[in-house]
Formats: sequence, structure tokens, C-alpha cells
Amino acid sequence: MYKFLLPCLLLFSGLGRLNAQTDAEYRKPGELLLQLRGDATPASVLAELNRYLPADAPAELLSSRAEDWRILRIGFDEERVPAAEVLDRVRRIGGVRSAQLNHRAPDRNTEPNDPEWWRQDDMTLIGAPEAWDASTGGLTPAGDTIVVAVLEKGLLLSHPDLLNNRWYNWGEIPDNNQDDDGNGYTDDFVGWDARWGGDGPGNSGSHGTGVNGIIGAQGNNGTGVSGVNWTVQLMNLTNVEYENEIIDAYYYVHHMRRLYNQTNGAKGALVVSTNASFGIDRQRAEDHPLWCAVYDSLGQVGILSIGATSNTGNNNVDVVGDMPTSCPSEFLITVTNTDKLDNLVTGAGFGLKSIDLGAPGKDTYTTSNSGLSTASYGTLGGTSAAAPHVSGAVALLYSLNCEQFTEDALTNPVACARRVRDIILDHAEPNPTLAGKTTTGGRLSLSRSVTAVQELCGANKGPLEILAIKPSLARDQIEIEFQTPNFNTYPIRIFNALGQLMYEREVQPEPFAASREVVALRSWPAGMYFVTINRGKFVKSKKFLKI
Repeated sequence: MYKFLLPCLLLFSGLGRLNAQTDAEYRKPGELLLQLRGDATPASVLAELNRYLPADAPAELLSSRAEDWRILRIGFDEERVPAAEVLDRVRRIGGVRSAQLNHRAPDRNTEPNDPEWWRQDDMTLIGAPEAWDASTGGLTPAGDTIVVAVLEKGLLLSHPDLLNNRWYNWGEIPDNNQDDDGNGYTDDFVGWDARWGGDGPGNSGSHGTGVNGIIGAQGNNGTGVSGVNWTVQLMNLTNVEYENEIIDAYYYVHHMRRLYNQTNGAKGALVVSTNASFGIDRQRAEDHPLWCAVYDSLGQVGILSIGATSNTGNNNVDVVGDMPTSCPSEFLITVTNTDKLDNLVTGAGFGLKSIDLGAPGKDTYTTSNSGLSTASYGTLGGTSAAAPHVSGAVALLYSLNCEQFTEDALTNPVACARRVRDIILDHAEPNPTLAGKTTTGGRLSLSRSVTAVQELCGANKGPLEILAIKPSLARDQIEIEFQTPNFNTYPIRIFNALGQLMYEREVQPEPFAASREVVALRSWPAGMYFVTINRGKFVKSKKFLKI
């Protein structure tokens, strides 16, 4: 584990700090977000707040889609009352658990000034060709369709290299102004617009088109480029810019994955990762408690979130802060930017405690668009391009032909998400420029991660056999190492030389753990003993001598 887990949506208290980035350029003026506690109601909190505000400039309740999380968006007249005073007053109301201003999260791409690179050396750098020998993405071994949620301002949904990998909510009928599938959202047929509702493409910006291409541009189709996944479903949340939109978009993703878990795939979507290639420089997590808390909530339904760190100022995020990459959630993987020579890019954020690993970002060749409807290809840079490599890697691992690796994705989604996270972080490629600057000291390696899953999948599975019997140094116990063809229960018995049963126990091997049984021998007389393990009529035995 590289970060500590905080309780879902119960983070931080106190006034916090308002710095220069709370100006209108970095937030939505006259708006704040708050979370209710206990039996508090929106009406009671508004009434309490309005007792402080001028009678002719009351606060009002604005829309919010994160109802289950009890998060409200409140509007107030900032020309009459300073934001800091309103925030201070709200935090003093007994029914408010947490409150913050509604900040803006700019895109984190860096416009490249180098000539266009031919094809995709970023994929070679992370070992994608080797990984593709095992899988090119799309489905879990159980047949579930893998989905990545991409939070962006917009994209060209009709791009020919993205069109066939778009996620569709087949329970919804598009553009009929009805919630056909009963999920609480109207016309969310190919995603959801966090600002206006429906499934609009947002501003069709090239940034979103590029990020989607890195994760899942269709591969092996004779067109353009390949994403980390050749086939994967891309769920796009558009018009995501202000914090209320960020929270509402994450809530939509959480809602759809929770539905999938609860209905065993009949409703919702198997979202395994989210990508956020945006953020706010020099912001501390305690000033954004609601945004940070979302990542634990997503993790509880099995979703890993990927965040891009800053591109400016060569910032040590541990010291100066950054959003969202300073958020302390074990379900948030934070990514910095490396170049084509596999070095940390000058100016990219880092942090031994906050930033997990690097990934190729500088001058990444991917899908793009000019104008609102013209598909093209070009380069995307910065941590904006680094993060989607990791989001795509999470999705690809879910598709590997290792059933026990993800067989509990619905029944134990938290454990499954942690398992995938640990594989990626534990098998990052060591990198001197990232050592001491990231939690792993390495750069994403898709090939190393895939190999690790393959090795784990084959471990301890094979023909029924007792592999070894090892005495301890004190010689008062033995350790029996064995392998089995599956993970059912097996009886282990030990007999003495006269055939008398000395020990018997049912054991159940665990995936990805050594199959061992330890037996105490302290009171047993010296002599020859026989260990057996059987599967029906098939019996394997091995003898050992107790001195």
C-alpha cells in the first residue's frame, strides 16, 4: 500500500486556507460545495446561512447530482459578501460536515513544440507490444465488458479510431427526454454531460480526443493509432471543469458501477478506472475535502482513479500541494510525466509521498481533431498524456486470461481493485530520475505488470503433488508445500509407520499465495511418517523422518 485509507466522504475539518488560486480564474465565483451531516436538510442549512447574509442577497440551492453523498451546491452574492467569510460561516453550521469553494480544474496538457513523432514510441517504452501478446483488452475472463470513464471538457465522439470503442448505455433511448433505464439520468446514451445533462460531446476539444486515444484507440483496424487497449469501452463524462461538475461526474461513474455490482451485470457498467487529466497547481487537499473524499467512495465499489499531477514549476507536491494528486486515497494512482529518453520531464510535478509513478507523456502521438468535426492525429503532451497510459493499463489487466485474478470483481470489488493497483505499482520499471521523487521510484511498465499476473496465475496450480516437506530449525514442526489443480478443499493426512492416523485437516489453497500446511510434531515419537493429499481416488504421498 502506498497511501493510507481515509473514511469515505469524512475528510478534513476547519477553515483551511484560501490562497491566490481562489480568484475567479481558478474557481466559480459565488459558489460553494458542502456536505450535510446527520439529519440536517438543505432547507435548514440554507436558513441558518441566510440569517448571516444580507436579506436582499440570500444564498440559494443550486443543482447537484451527488444526492447519496449529501453534497449540495450553494450560490451566493460574492459582490456583497466575500467568499472567505461565507465559507467560514458555513463551516460553523452544525448540520454541515464539510464545505469548500467550487474550484476550476484546468487541463494539464503541454503544447508540444517539436516536430510530430512518427507513430507511438510511448507504447514501446511501456512494453505494450509484449503485453498485447497476452491480451489487447475488452472483456474480463468472465465475459464482462470493461469500461474506462474519462472526465473531460469534450471530445470528437465520431473520430474513426474511437467510434467503435465508445461506451453505450443500451438501456437508454437517446434524445427522447426520458430516463428509460431508471438510473436517475435522462438520455445518458453515450455518456453524460456533467453541466447540462444528456450525453453531449462537450466542447469537442482535441484534449479529450487525445486522452481517449491513448486509453483505447481501436487497434489493428488499419487506421491511425492503437491505444493501450485495442478494444475497451470509453465512457465519457463531458463538460467537467468546476468541482461541482467533477464531483457529479464521479458520482455518475460510482452509481453505474454500483448498479453493475448489485445486479451482477444486468444494469450499470463495469467501470474499472477513471482518468482525470486536469487539476489545480499548488492546492492542498484539506481545502478540497469533498473532491478528495470521492476517490475512497469510488474505491469501495471497485474503481481505481488515475490523476495527472502538475506540469509547471518543478513542484514538489508533498511541499506545495496539488489537486487532485495530493489527495490521500489508496484508490487514487497519481502520475507524473516522462519523456522519450525515459527521464522525468523538467517542470513535471513529483513527490515521494504523493506521486506514485511516471508514464510517457511528452509528445505522445494519438488521436486528435481540428474544429468540431474533423478527425486527425497529432501529439499531446504533459501529464495529461501520462495519466491515460495508466488508466488504460488498469483496464488491460482486467482482461488477462487469469480468471482468479479478477473473479471477485463483483463479489469483492475492493480487494480486486487493490490487487490490480498493487500489480501496477509493485512492478513499475525502476527509473533513476524518479527514484526519491515517487512512491515506487519507477515508470509504468505494462509488460512487467502483465508478466507478474501471468506468474501469479500459474503459481501453485498444477497436477496434484506434494512438492516438499521441510523441518523447522527446532525440528518440532514441519512445513508441507503442495500444489493442486484448482482451489477446492483437499484433505491432508499424516500416518505413522503402523498406518495410524496422526493428523488430518481440510485445506483450501488460495490464489496467489503459497500452498503450505504447518504441522506441530512436538509430542510425536521419533520415526518414519507419511503425508498424503488426495482428490477423490487420486492420492499423492511423501515420507519424512522425525529424529
